[in-house]
Amino acid sequence: PSLPHHTPVRPHPRASMPPPPRPPVAAPAPAAPCPIRVAPSRRRIPAVPRAVSVAASHAHDAAFLRRAADVADRSAGLTCPHPNFGCVIARPEPGGPEARVVGEGFLYAQGTRCAELLAAEEAGERARGATAYLNLEPGDCYGDSTAVSSLVQAGITRVVVGLRHPLKHLRGKAIQSLRSEGIQVDVVGEDLQSKLFKEALTSCLIVNAPLLYRAAFRVPFSVLKYAMTADGKIAASSGHASWVSGRASRGRVFELRGRSDAVIVGGNTVRRDDPRLTARHVKGHVPVRIVMSQTCNLPEEANLWNVHEAYTIVATQRGARRDFQKKLAMKGVEVVEFDMLNPRDVMSYCYDRGYLSVLWECGGTLSAAAISARVIHKVYAFCAPKIIGGVTAPTPVGDLGMNQMTQAIDLIDVSYEQNSVVPYWLPVPALDRSSYKSYLI
Repeated sequence: PSLPHHTPVRPHPRASMPPPPRPPVAAPAPAAPCPIRVAPSRRRIPAVPRAVSVAASHAHDAAFLRRAADVADRSAGLTCPHPNFGCVIARPEPGGPEARVVGEGFLYAQGTRCAELLAAEEAGERARGATAYLNLEPGDCYGDSTAVSSLVQAGITRVVVGLRHPLKHLRGKAIQSLRSEGIQVDVVGEDLQSKLFKEALTSCLIVNAPLLYRAAFRVPFSVLKYAMTADGKIAASSGHASWVSGRASRGRVFELRGRSDAVIVGGNTVRRDDPRLTARHVKGHVPVRIVMSQTCNLPEEANLWNVHEAYTIVATQRGARRDFQKKLAMKGVEVVEFDMLNPRDVMSYCYDRGYLSVLWECGGTLSAAAISARVIHKVYAFCAPKIIGGVTAPTPVGDLGMNQMTQAIDLIDVSYEQNSVVPYWLPVPALDRSSYKSYLI
């Protein structure tokens, strides 16, 4: 039946004419076999493969970027005033989506060859067409553009950067240079935006936290470390403090010292403990030792005056004990006078010397002054399973002038490490066999 409101179609005048005769057709030649073509189905198939491939690519990029941050961390404490640079070069496995590392390197110390050059040398010809992963945008760490030229000459076709350089005069320069050479550069958070990069980005931030804090606040990254008993004491009432913590905790302290450019203590610590403040159980970097004392009331003989182990600086008030200052200078100890000795000015002095990270191992009085001066950025609190008591026993932090709990300083990004089992007050009493049976019954 015809549709409503549809005009009937009239036949064309030529439609009644007989069709013209067809030309003779030759017998068809035998055709070559052809593949069978199946008409496409109208049923839609979701484009899963591309989504999976993009997610897998991001996962690989994130994993190699974390590895670059881990490689960069090997130079912690050795590169000041330069950042911790790490480079990982990876290329796809033949015939598969997986990739493998063909070269990696890190900036070992100031004046050494850059991470990109070391990774390119290790990769060799395998670097051509590969991807380089950098935890931080390259800077002028070798006195020229070695980092960029190493990647270009190695044949790298893609670079993944975790962070742009935090210093303004270097930020974006290396990225622009690489792109001008025809290399694809992807920056996390800009060109690569995925939740998969959250952990990798955190790793890149942590490994260069000292430089980021230094660039933002114009002071070195400062870490306060102390060991206390379970009741919050860093020593007995007599001042005796050896040892509050155990061997495992002291090993972590040596590691922290090895990652720092300087270690700071006060005069009381020198007089009572006579510390050495070296990373003697960790091979590699030995930090500078700084003693803060307003009156320069320090002992004539101390382990810190032995500069053969490490360099020592005494920061004091201008004019304090000039004769004793001369004795220290004769031993090789550097004495620096301040108009008004305080943690803020000492940190400015350390900033001018190019220090990135400073570890505070002082008593409660100096730690309170450093916290009040707002120069402390991180705290390592080692809590020992001991109780010492004592009303006059010193605590980790002295008076901060706070009278209400609402004034307390809240710590963020808190994490915990356990070096031993949870302690009991007394050993758990062992039950004899008969008592044990009675419990079962």
